[in-house]
Formats: sequence, structure tokens, C-alpha cells
Amino acid sequence: MFLLSSAISAFVQLGLFLVIPFAWWAFTARHSVGFASWIGLRRPTWDGRRARLGVAILAWVVIGAASTALLQSLSGDVPAARFAGRGLGGLVPVLLFAIVQTSLAEELFFRGFLGKRVIARWGFAPGNAAQAIAFGILHVAMFASFADPIWLLAIGILTGASGWIVGWLNEEGAGGSILPGWALHASANLLVGTAAAFNLMG
Repeated sequence: MFLLSSAISAFVQLGLFLVIPFAWWAFTARHSVGFASWIGLRRPTWDGRRARLGVAILAWVVIGAASTALLQSLSGDVPAARFAGRGLGGLVPVLLFAIVQTSLAEELFFRGFLGKRVIARWGFAPGNAAQAIAFGILHVAMFASFADPIWLLAIGILTGASGWIVGWLNEEGAGGSILPGWALHASANLLVGTAAAFNLMG
């Protein structure tokens, strides 16, 4: 039952996050480009400057670790808490949560849709800032019911910075592909979910 509910939750959330992007594409671009390419689901074309890519990924890891530590210190009621103590039986639900429900849905909407549309209209700097701010606001809203304002500000800054780095990596480092950001996002959520399943979260 838990596996079924996890699968339903994952794909319903993915579908909800795709409603606006798909409708936008259907009305504005379906005759000129396929949906997958339009939203960034394509093979990366890597920037040759590996050092700056490495620095960006390292910065993202540090910010991600800080975000996770902050959220864990605030409350056990984080999204991955549903897997607590489930062990091996929780691995498939964790995979659905990490790869589909959170990372794919959020990367498609924030980096694939919102960021790209604003970038196309006003350029990279405003577009990447817009999606990062929206990403931060989403995470603030998730914890607004129990976190103090100062902690909410920290959550917004950290998750917004994480979103900005992923947007930069996708657009400036990978030729507009959202696959690198999806991979990073999914990896982080997979680690957190697996740690929760095996009671390794502290």
C-alpha cells in the first residue's frame, strides 16, 4: 500500500507541475520544437572549462549540505521523514520520491519552464534569478507553518542559491540541458531519503 501511494503521489505531483509548462508549449511552440527539447530534456553539450563547472558543483554540494542540516535541525517533519525506519522496503518509494516527485517535477517547472521562458524574454541573469527566487519561495512556504522568520529567511536564501547554481550549470555549462540539474537534485534527495529509511538522520 505504501508503495502504491508513493507511486500515485509521485506521478500526480509530476503531472501537476507539468500542466502549465505543457499548456504554454502547446499554445506557443508546438509547431516549431518538440516538448522535450523545449523544456531542456536533451543531451548536455558541456562547456569546456571544467574548473568552473567543478567549482559550481562543489558550491552546490556545500549549500545543499547546509540546507539539509538546517531543515533537519528545525523539525523531523521534512518530506523524507515519511520513509523513516522503512529500511529496504522503503527503497522503491525513496527512488520515486527522489527521482520523479521532487527532482524531476521541480527541475522541469523551475529550470526547464520558468527559467528558460524568462531567459528567452529578458536574458540569462533575470531568468536565472527569477527561477531561483521562485524555488526559494516554494521551500519557504513548505516550512512556514512551524519555522521562525529568521530560519525561513535562511531556508529561502540557501534553496534559492542552490536553484541559481543549478540554473547556471544547466544554461551556461550544459548548453541548456536540465539533465545535470536533475541528476544533482535527485542524488541529494536520494541520499536524504535513504538515510531516513535506515534511520541515519541523526
